[in-house]
Amino acid sequence: MTTKTKITKENIENLSEEQIDELVYNKASDKYFETFGEIFENTEKDKILCQIFACSVLNNEVCNGGFDQFFMNNEDLTDFALDGLLKIGAVEHYNLLNNAKTIYLAQKTEFVDKRNPNLDEFDEKYYQLNEITINRQKFIIENIEMFCD
Repeated sequence: MTTKTKITKENIENLSEEQIDELVYNKASDKYFETFGEIFENTEKDKILCQIFACSVLNNEVCNGGFDQFFMNNEDLTDFALDGLLKIGAVEHYNLLNNAKTIYLAQKTEFVDKRNPNLDEFDEKYYQLNEITINRQKFIIENIEMFCD
Protein backbone atom coordinates (compact mmCIF):
# COMPACT_ATOMS: atom_id res chain seq x y z
CA MET A 1 0.00 0.00 0.00
CA THR A 2 1.31 3.43 -0.93
CA THR A 3 1.35 5.99 1.84
CA LYS A 4 1.56 9.74 1.60
CA THR A 5 5.03 11.10 2.33
CA LYS A 6 5.18 13.21 5.46
CA ILE A 7 8.22 15.12 6.63
CA THR A 8 8.38 16.18 10.25
CA LYS A 9 11.31 17.05 12.47
CA GLU A 10 10.56 13.90 14.47
CA ASN A 11 10.57 11.47 11.55
CA ILE A 12 13.86 12.78 10.13
CA GLU A 13 15.84 12.93 13.39
CA ASN A 14 17.87 9.79 12.76
CA LEU A 15 17.96 9.87 8.97
CA SER A 16 21.00 10.46 6.81
CA GLU A 17 21.18 13.35 4.34
CA GLU A 18 20.54 10.87 1.53
CA GLN A 19 17.42 9.55 3.23
CA ILE A 20 16.11 13.07 3.86
CA ASP A 21 16.80 13.95 0.23
CA GLU A 22 14.82 10.87 -0.82
CA LEU A 23 11.91 11.88 1.44
CA VAL A 24 11.82 15.35 -0.12
CA TYR A 25 11.90 13.79 -3.60
CA ASN A 26 9.07 11.41 -2.70
CA LYS A 27 6.96 14.21 -1.22
CA ALA A 28 7.43 16.30 -4.37
CA SER A 29 6.80 13.29 -6.59
CA ASP A 30 3.50 12.67 -4.79
CA LYS A 31 2.42 16.20 -5.72
CA TYR A 32 3.84 16.17 -9.24
CA PHE A 33 2.04 12.93 -10.12
CA GLU A 34 -1.00 13.85 -7.99
CA THR A 35 -0.70 10.50 -6.22
CA PHE A 36 -2.99 11.54 -3.38
CA GLY A 37 -4.98 14.19 -5.23
CA GLU A 38 -2.65 16.99 -4.15
CA ILE A 39 -0.82 19.28 -6.53
CA PHE A 40 1.85 21.92 -6.19
CA GLU A 41 0.13 25.00 -4.87
CA ASN A 42 1.11 28.60 -5.45
CA THR A 43 2.98 28.90 -2.15
CA GLU A 44 6.63 29.63 -1.51
CA LYS A 45 7.09 26.20 0.13
CA ASP A 46 5.61 24.34 -2.83
CA LYS A 47 7.57 26.43 -5.31
CA ILE A 48 10.84 25.51 -3.59
CA LEU A 49 9.75 21.87 -3.27
CA CYS A 50 9.08 21.78 -7.02
CA GLN A 51 12.42 23.46 -7.79
CA ILE A 52 14.36 20.93 -5.73
CA PHE A 53 12.36 18.10 -7.32
CA ALA A 54 13.12 19.50 -10.78
CA CYS A 55 16.86 19.54 -9.97
CA SER A 56 16.68 15.84 -9.06
CA VAL A 57 14.71 14.97 -12.17
CA LEU A 58 17.11 16.98 -14.36
CA ASN A 59 20.13 15.21 -12.93
CA ASN A 60 18.54 11.77 -13.21
CA GLU A 61 17.38 12.32 -16.79
CA VAL A 62 20.58 13.93 -18.09
CA CYS A 63 22.76 11.27 -16.48
CA ASN A 64 20.54 8.57 -17.98
CA GLY A 65 19.88 9.90 -21.49
CA GLY A 66 21.10 13.46 -21.83
CA PHE A 67 19.30 16.78 -22.13
CA ASP A 68 17.23 15.31 -24.96
CA GLN A 69 15.68 12.86 -22.53
CA PHE A 70 15.07 15.56 -19.93
CA PHE A 71 13.28 17.85 -22.38
CA MET A 72 11.25 15.06 -23.97
CA ASN A 73 10.06 13.72 -20.62
CA ASN A 74 10.00 16.82 -18.42
CA GLU A 75 9.97 20.00 -20.47
CA ASP A 76 7.44 21.42 -17.99
CA LEU A 77 10.08 21.28 -15.23
CA THR A 78 12.75 23.24 -17.11
CA ASP A 79 12.14 26.65 -15.54
CA PHE A 80 11.72 25.11 -12.09
CA ALA A 81 15.05 23.32 -12.56
CA LEU A 82 16.72 26.57 -13.61
CA ASP A 83 15.45 28.35 -10.50
CA GLY A 84 16.38 25.38 -8.32
CA LEU A 85 19.90 25.19 -9.69
CA LEU A 86 20.46 28.81 -8.74
CA LYS A 87 18.99 28.17 -5.28
CA ILE A 88 21.38 25.32 -4.57
CA GLY A 89 24.37 27.18 -5.99
CA ALA A 90 24.88 25.04 -9.11
CA VAL A 91 25.61 27.95 -11.43
CA GLU A 92 27.52 25.94 -14.04
CA HIS A 93 24.64 23.48 -14.29
CA TYR A 94 22.26 26.43 -14.58
CA ASN A 95 24.27 27.89 -17.48
CA LEU A 96 24.35 24.56 -19.31
CA LEU A 97 20.63 23.96 -18.88
CA ASN A 98 19.82 27.50 -19.95
CA ASN A 99 21.96 27.18 -23.10
CA ALA A 100 20.57 23.70 -23.86
CA LYS A 101 17.04 25.06 -23.41
CA THR A 102 17.71 27.74 -26.02
CA ILE A 103 18.89 25.13 -28.55
CA TYR A 104 16.03 22.78 -27.68
CA LEU A 105 13.33 25.41 -28.09
CA ALA A 106 14.81 26.73 -31.35
CA GLN A 107 15.03 23.23 -32.86
CA LYS A 108 12.15 21.48 -31.11
CA THR A 109 10.05 20.91 -34.23
CA GLU A 110 12.99 19.48 -36.18
CA PHE A 111 13.62 16.73 -33.65
CA VAL A 112 10.17 15.65 -32.52
CA ASP A 113 10.78 11.89 -32.77
CA LYS A 114 14.55 11.73 -32.81
CA ARG A 115 17.54 12.74 -30.76
CA ASN A 116 18.90 16.26 -31.27
CA PRO A 117 22.65 15.89 -31.86
CA ASN A 118 23.12 19.59 -31.14
CA LEU A 119 22.50 18.85 -27.45
CA ASP A 120 25.31 16.27 -27.23
CA GLU A 121 27.95 18.86 -26.39
CA PHE A 122 25.85 20.01 -23.43
CA ASP A 123 25.56 16.42 -22.22
CA GLU A 124 29.33 16.00 -22.32
CA LYS A 125 29.90 19.24 -20.42
CA TYR A 126 27.28 18.26 -17.83
CA TYR A 127 28.99 14.92 -17.18
CA GLN A 128 32.24 16.76 -16.46
CA LEU A 129 30.71 18.99 -13.77
CA ASN A 130 30.63 18.24 -10.07
CA GLU A 131 27.67 16.16 -8.94
CA ILE A 132 24.80 18.42 -7.86
CA THR A 133 23.40 15.94 -5.32
CA ILE A 134 25.67 17.32 -2.60
CA ASN A 135 24.50 20.88 -3.28
CA ARG A 136 20.87 19.78 -3.24
CA GLN A 137 21.22 17.80 -0.02
CA LYS A 138 23.05 20.65 1.69
CA PHE A 139 20.29 23.08 0.68
CA ILE A 140 17.61 20.72 1.97
CA ILE A 141 19.31 20.21 5.33
CA GLU A 142 19.96 23.94 5.78
CA ASN A 143 16.31 24.74 4.90
CA ILE A 144 14.56 21.65 6.25
CA GLU A 145 11.70 23.67 7.76
CA MET A 146 10.60 24.56 4.20
CA PHE A 147 10.03 20.87 3.48
CA CYS A 148 8.34 19.87 6.72
CA ASP A 149 4.59 19.36 6.97
